[in-house]
Amino acid sequence: MTMKKAYILTVAFLFAFFLSAAFAADNSPVEKKESVKPQQPVEQKQPDKVGFDIVILMDSSGSMKKTDPQSYRKPAARLFISLLGSEDNVGVVSFGDSAKVLAHLTQNTKKNQGRLFNAVNSVTSKEFSTNITDAVKKGVEELKSSNRNKVLILMSDGKLALGSKEKDDAAFAELSGFLSELAKAGIKLYSIAFTELSDAKLLEDMAKATGGFFRLAKEDKDLHVIFASIFEKIKSPDTVPLEGDSFSIDRDINEAILLISKAPGTSTTLVDPSKKKHGPAKYGKNMQWYESKTFDMITIKEPAEGAWRVKLSTKEGNKVFVITNLSLKSSFDKGFVNKGDSIKIDAWLEKEGGVLAEKAVLDQVSFAAEITTPDGKSAKLGLQDSAKDGRYSAVFTVNSAGEHALKIAAESKTFKREKVIQFKSVEPPPQKAAQPSVKTEAKKKGSSWNDALIKFGIINLSLLVAVGIFLFARKALIMRELKPKKRKEKK
Repeated sequence: MTMKKAYILTVAFLFAFFLSAAFAADNSPVEKKESVKPQQPVEQKQPDKVGFDIVILMDSSGSMKKTDPQSYRKPAARLFISLLGSEDNVGVVSFGDSAKVLAHLTQNTKKNQGRLFNAVNSVTSKEFSTNITDAVKKGVEELKSSNRNKVLILMSDGKLALGSKEKDDAAFAELSGFLSELAKAGIKLYSIAFTELSDAKLLEDMAKATGGFFRLAKEDKDLHVIFASIFEKIKSPDTVPLEGDSFSIDRDINEAILLISKAPGTSTTLVDPSKKKHGPAKYGKNMQWYESKTFDMITIKEPAEGAWRVKLSTKEGNKVFVITNLSLKSSFDKGFVNKGDSIKIDAWLEKEGGVLAEKAVLDQVSFAAEITTPDGKSAKLGLQDSAKDGRYSAVFTVNSAGEHALKIAAESKTFKREKVIQFKSVEPPPQKAAQPSVKTEAKKKGSSWNDALIKFGIINLSLLVAVGIFLFARKALIMRELKPKKRKEKK
């Protein structure tokens, strides 16, 4: 009897175990959460909004002898330095087989500009390879202790080439990982792909990853125009429109800087409001005149009010930058936007540092914006002051990919201001899989609780069934054993 009881008890409990295990098993995989270390916030130093720390990275590879035989990149870089202010610091790095610092970050005063110009002039075209990775690393080293606005300007006519595929791949991988560090450090990279032989995609991707700006200079004569456009992007200077060959100077302008492009072999003539002519050989005492083969840069201190005229040999790349108490401002400064995005274009005037909001004055001013799309077509935008606070705005949807130019203008009877902002529209990145919503997560949690309750009930039911079987079997055994005893008693 003891063996039979043990046998029945064992069978009952094995039945209960397998039954409960079958129902309790979860066919879906168990979600395991990986331990994630809390990210330490990146310490961002508040930049000094007034000045910039800028390092120019100049290609010195041997291919520059063919692509830039006249070394136009050197006067273009000197032009850029001249356009910057004394509140800015500038460094110069040359790169080819490796990167070399030609001038550490130096305050851009008139006294120091000679040293910076000498550094630019010492750039050669003799290096065998093009080590872009080393150039960027060297530039970052120069900027690592800066707490100001930080910018790298990289110009190259080639590809990342170190002599072997293994070295190229290793340098490319290092550079790719390095770009996120630039973005975290607040360093913007502005890149110039010089000629179509360069790796334009790499240079553009580098600028995009750091919130910078990219331009393609197809010919050496375009370099000064590209450097000037980067100056506009970085410093957002005021300009007055050059209409035909004329521009107007008003009483709020303290200084004018003319960038006049020209065909090689031609000369620039400037005519002031008194009809007096100025040229590179003879000009006014309040002027400085820098002449090169492809452009002239003319600085005029306290320029006379009225209409000025300049003899032009080409219509491309001419600018009149001004330092003024009455400035045109805009918050739009993007170098890249996604195709299909709607962007806000805004503009306002500042008088001696404050927003000009007086209705009587603004009623005499007209604000306008115009966007030129990659196909060369222009679209005008009507700017409105909806909040009546002196800030005018409009929304524009970017419908095509490619280079765009935004021109914002403010004009009255007594002054004209203009600002040109260039940006590139790119195809949007592939969309990531949508994250489950809060409601979906709640449903999942509710469903998991329901499943758990059902399984709990089934397990308990299984145990009750097993116990019932055990009790029934036990009772049957007892009854079976009692029957022979009753028979004996009757006898």
